[in-house]
Amino acid sequence: MQAKDIQNEQGLSDELQAQGVFVVEVLRDGKNGPEVVQRRTIPNLVVNTGKKQIWRKATGLNTSLFKFLRIGTSGVAANSAQTNVVSPVTGTLRTADTITLLSGTRTFQWVVSYQSGGGTKSATNIREVVVMNQHTSPGGSALSRSTFTAVNKTTADKLRITYRARVT
Repeated sequence: MQAKDIQNEQGLSDELQAQGVFVVEVLRDGKNGPEVVQRRTIPNLVVNTGKKQIWRKATGLNTSLFKFLRIGTSGVAANSAQTNVVSPVTGTLRTADTITLLSGTRTFQWVVSYQSGGGTKSATNIREVVVMNQHTSPGGSALSRSTFTAVNKTTADKLRITYRARVT
């Protein structure tokens, strides 16, 4: 009998119920302060390595936190075997500015910003994002990956990515 069959006979599901959503925003200075000029709200796919790493973290087998985000330019649909962005934008693997458990919920929120101004990152056709557990190149294990309709960031723009996730 296969392990999957034993699990099912014991009433256990093979599926960890994890879900989340990315909000990708391009902001530009306006007359009354920052204005959102582009916004994408996209459900994510929690990938296989992400599910495994959640359990490893819960049992103490992994001490790496999911606190890094990276953007890329590939529109290849997310699939459960992916562990990184497909086409990374150089220099965009960043530590989240904040990671919080939203009050009164079971929802975690990560926020990362790519600032505006001279010497900052400019990128066109940004179409993918991942949350990762290591700040290495090419990166560690991805928790999740999403693709979306392209946004563009100039040096005059701030790119803010908010990720909210829940495990049930």
